[in-house]
Order: sequence, then C-alpha cells, then structure tokens
Amino acid sequence: MKKLSLFLFTFCLTIQAFPQKYVKVWGDEFNTSGLPDSTKWDYEIGKVRNDELQYYTWKRSENARIQDTVLIIEARKEAYKGASYTSASLISRYKGDWLYGKFEIRAKVPTGKGTWPAIWMMPTDDEYGGWPRSGEIDIMEYVGMNPSNLYFTAHFGSDSGSGHKSSGNSTTAISQPYNKFITFTLVWSPDKLEWYADGVKYHTYTKSSDDPKVWPFNKMFYFILNLAYGGSWGAQQGLDDTKLPHKFYIDYVRVYQLQETTGPFSLKIEPATGGTVEVSPNQPTYPEGAVVTLTAKPDNGFEFDKWLHLGSANPMKLEVVKDWNITPVFKKKNELIVNGDFSLGMKNWGNFYFYSAHQKATASVNDGVYVINVTSPGTANWHIVDQYLNIPLVQGTTYKISFDTWSENPNQMDIFLAENHDNYTTYYSTTKNISKTRQSYTWTVTMSKASDPNCRFGFGFGRFTGKVFLDNVSIEKVTATNSKILPEQFADIRIFPNPNSGVFEMISSSSSEMPVTVKLYNFPGQLISTIFKDQPLSAGNPVKINLANEGVARGIYFLQLSNRENSFTRKVILN
Repeated sequence: MKKLSLFLFTFCLTIQAFPQKYVKVWGDEFNTSGLPDSTKWDYEIGKVRNDELQYYTWKRSENARIQDTVLIIEARKEAYKGASYTSASLISRYKGDWLYGKFEIRAKVPTGKGTWPAIWMMPTDDEYGGWPRSGEIDIMEYVGMNPSNLYFTAHFGSDSGSGHKSSGNSTTAISQPYNKFITFTLVWSPDKLEWYADGVKYHTYTKSSDDPKVWPFNKMFYFILNLAYGGSWGAQQGLDDTKLPHKFYIDYVRVYQLQETTGPFSLKIEPATGGTVEVSPNQPTYPEGAVVTLTAKPDNGFEFDKWLHLGSANPMKLEVVKDWNITPVFKKKNELIVNGDFSLGMKNWGNFYFYSAHQKATASVNDGVYVINVTSPGTANWHIVDQYLNIPLVQGTTYKISFDTWSENPNQMDIFLAENHDNYTTYYSTTKNISKTRQSYTWTVTMSKASDPNCRFGFGFGRFTGKVFLDNVSIEKVTATNSKILPEQFADIRIFPNPNSGVFEMISSSSSEMPVTVKLYNFPGQLISTIFKDQPLSAGNPVKINLANEGVARGIYFLQLSNRENSFTRKVILN
C-alpha cells in the first residue's frame, strides 16, 4: 500500500513538473511605421464580397498604414476604380497559417452606420470544398448600426451536406466598444473553439462529431483584418457618410501554441528543390528561448519565396520555444506559380468555384500529380473551376504557360487568366482537348491590359466525368534573354503599314543576315501558322507578307521573329 502511494505521489509530481503552457510562435506588433510588413501580410484587392461598397486597395497608405505603433485600416469616401469608397483588407495566407492555438488581437473598432470591421480566419486550403464547407472563424465582427454589440461566430456546412450553419453569440457587456482598445482572444483546440473579450468568455462551439460538415476546424487557417463599408449586413440600416473617414485600429496580433515537450527542442529543415538553408547557430537541440537565424540560399536559376506558413523574411530570426519543422519554398526565377509540380500537396490550389450545389468534385495530390475527381458535372466548362490566386501580371509582358494533362474520359477543358477582383474580367482564355494520353501544352500570352497585381489562373473541368490529371503547371515571365516585346518603332525591324489589311512589308535595318523564322499568333497566344522558316532577312530589303491564305479575321495578332541568338514579338493590327 505504501509503495502504491509512493508511486502515485511520484506520478503526480511528474505530471505537475510539466504543466502545458502557451508560447508565442508568430505575431506583429506593428512597431515600424509605413506600409504593413509584406513578409507577413498580403492584400485582398477590389470589390470582393457581400455587396460591400468599398474597393480594397493594394499597398496604399491612405487605406492601410502603421502609425504610432498601431496598424490603421481606413475607409474613405473617394472615387477609385469605379467605386465610391476605399478601404483595405490584409491577409496572412501562407505567411501566417495555424492549426490550433491561442490567437490574441488588441483592436479598437470605428462606429457609424455602414461600418463593418472584422478580425477573422479562413481555411488556408479549402480541403472540404468552398465556403462554408471548409469553415470560417470570426474572432470579432462589428457593425456600426448596432454600436453596442460585438459578435463571435463560427461558420460551417450542415450535416445534410448542403447549406450553411453557424454557431455564435454577441455581447453588449462592454460599454461603448468603439471608444477603447479591446483584447479579442480565440482559443482553438482539437475539440472546441472559445471566444473571449478582455478575458471574459462569451461563446464556445464544441465539436460534436468528426464529420467535417459540422467540424471542419482541423485544418490550417489564416488571418483577415479588414474594414468593410456597406454590404449585405453593414448597410441594413443605411449609411452615414458624414462620419467618414473611419479608422479601424489594431495594436497587435499574437499567436500562441501549446508546448508539446519540456525541451530541449529540435529544429528540422525540410529539404526543398531549388536551394538550401543556413542555420545559425546550428545545433542538434536548443534550450527554450534560443534565437536561431535561418538564411535561405537559392540555387542558380531559383529565388526564395517563403517559409511555408511562417512568412517571407530572409534571413528570418526564430525563437525556439517548441519543436519546429520548417519548410523553405524556392521557385524558378520569373516563375509565377509556386507548387506547380505539386510537391507541396494541394498548397496554393483547391480554390474552387462551383456554379451551383449540383456540381460536385474533389481534388487531391497522388504521387506528385494533381487529381480532380468530378462526380457531378455541369453543362459548361466553367461550372467547376479550380484556380491559382494572387498572380501579378504586368502590361506588355509576355508569359509562357505550360502544363501536362490527361483524363479518364476525354473532353474539353478551359484555361484562363482573369481578374481576381471587381468584375472578375477574363484577360485570356482558351480551350484544350484533353485525351486519355498525357499531353504537354506550351504557349505564350501577352498581357495587353493595365498591370494587375491580383490575377487568377484557372482550369475549367465542368463537363468532365471521372478523374482529370494535372502536372508541371507553370506561368513563366518571358525575359529579354529569350523573347522580348519591342516598341513599334524599334530600329531593327519595322512593319509597314501597321495597322494594315493583311498585306504589309517587314523591313530590317540590321547588318545581320542570319536566317529568321516568323510565326503568326492570335491574340490569345495560339499559333496560327509559320509564315516562313530559316530565311534571310537582309538590311533594307523589304519582305512582303500576305496573310490572305491564313484565314485571319480583323483583330490583333503577334508576329514572333526568331533566329539562333534571339527572338522577339511584334504586334500587328489587321483592319
């Protein structure tokens, strides 16, 4: 009996020797004046959702800035790109993504009819499908029409498999919340979500089942900090423009996670294609609180992109307060697609659009290949879409698109580049015939519209049934070393007249007589024909070109001229 008592006493001491504690693993204190830290925050752009009135701007200090150690998100009444109001929405996707922890944000909301500030989290990858199936966590919402209320809500699907459900609460216990900074806290564990304001718990949502229809909160989520104006909720009782501009103040964002061991702690760097990581100091283990510097070293032809889920600072200082597993991400220089080889699984993919609830498909990565399984197709390609987001396109720049694809059941697939905001205008689209045999596609596209830092690249699978496969997806900026866009009056090659009716002359002033190949492409970048191949183009001797036999209509075309040393593209307008 004494031995048993001694064992229990010793066991209890062991348990008490390591009480679990939260340790800070990420955050932003907003101590550096200027624009928000781009290594931690990106932007939503345009008129994004909920019929809101504001245009979310990109890197514009009038709408998002750090001043006096506080982040200010400002909504303004001003004409901007077709909207009458501007504001900002900051997101931490792939630079600050988390599964479980304690999330603490100290903020002060604005007031006035029309305001709709929020601190919330969305799934990094929609692994259970589009909203609401993969979940949403609103750490705090506020609408100026109800100036005394603060709202705390979780959104998810329903156990019926369709529709939307939520679990939430509101409080009026904090007097005049718009006049003070309040600390909002979410505690997220594997079996429940708990909401606090200034240390007082206001709501709990407890997991009732492992079914993702009611508990999708077992995947990574990222932050959104935004100030909306108007919209389906914010404008329900009208607007009060007399109080504009409105300012949403955020003092800090802090993320804590539970320690799993007492330490010392390990630091593992996952191997990555395209570079290596220098660790200083490099030790087998580290005591709690040790600071380590990680420096990404890209290989030739590559550049560093980010530390997956942690940010893009390079070098990055990391406090060792738990066992860390760090994944560096490198990409080829001039490459716009990260994880086009799917070595990181579904990262950056799974951004689905379904035309209606009748269309159903799931995506996964098997043996390094993207597989979408269409179980309920639509009647048009765009009825089921997966897309890669936040692609910057520069006006006048040419991009090479390439990928491999095949399918269980042959059909046509849409490929497009479009706005990821406002009217979601399509910049370029084409259709490819997909067979059972793996095929590689490559072509070039020139951005003819104004530069857009937030585009989407998508595949339309809506008419397929069964599995469709993608691999080696790439959008590469074409640089001067291989192909370049030249101004119309470039001295070496001149096209006259331009515009023309399909009959024109091409004149070179270059002393080189190297054989030249000329190919004609339509505006979407599809090859129409090879005009001539490996023919000399002598200085001062015009070459007459007649496109009458090429079946071309009026419009914009591109001539690609290439020799053994170089190539460039010239625009031709047929009237």
